[in-house]
Amino acid sequence: MEDDSEQIEPKPKKRKKLVIPWKTLSLYILPALIVFIIFFVMHNSLVQAPLSREDIEVLLDNKQEEKISKSNPKETIDPIETSKEELPQGSNIPFIGPQHFYHSFTGALATDLKNGSGILTIELTVSIFMGKLNAETYFESFKTFEPPLRSVILALMRTKTKTQLDTTQGKESLKLDILEAINNELVKLGAKPEIKTVQLTKLLLI
Repeated sequence: MEDDSEQIEPKPKKRKKLVIPWKTLSLYILPALIVFIIFFVMHNSLVQAPLSREDIEVLLDNKQEEKISKSNPKETIDPIETSKEELPQGSNIPFIGPQHFYHSFTGALATDLKNGSGILTIELTVSIFMGKLNAETYFESFKTFEPPLRSVILALMRTKTKTQLDTTQGKESLKLDILEAINNELVKLGAKPEIKTVQLTKLLLI
């Protein structure tokens, strides 16, 4: 049979065309593209490039010159001259400068007043004006001079009367006399008379 003997040829398959959904893609791509363009334009217009090292140095120099021009020349010179005058007074820390340091005598000093007019009891604090390290060294040696200094102060107190010390002026005069007596005695003992002030932290007059 001829029909059976003939081979049946397969039909060729049709190739499927690739269909790109441009409309769908445009819905995703166009908004992203618009946002990117807006971001790029805004970034270039608003964000400034960082300053270079040279630009920063120029700005700092300009600000420094403005401060100098606005300040009074006398005010910039006077503190320097003052510090130069103060530093030789015993300061050993140039960038800090001298200041007041205090030392209290051990125990109170008590004695009869002149002509038996009363009894005076005081507690005493002295101050020096110098750098911290020099002050600590000075007061360490000052402690060894306390016994003779106490004797001199007690002798001075005995020259006062109760009437003299009843007034504020009399108490101030006593402080100045004690200050002078301490420094004079320090000179006799071979020490520097560096005591600047005397404070009566306690005064009892009976």
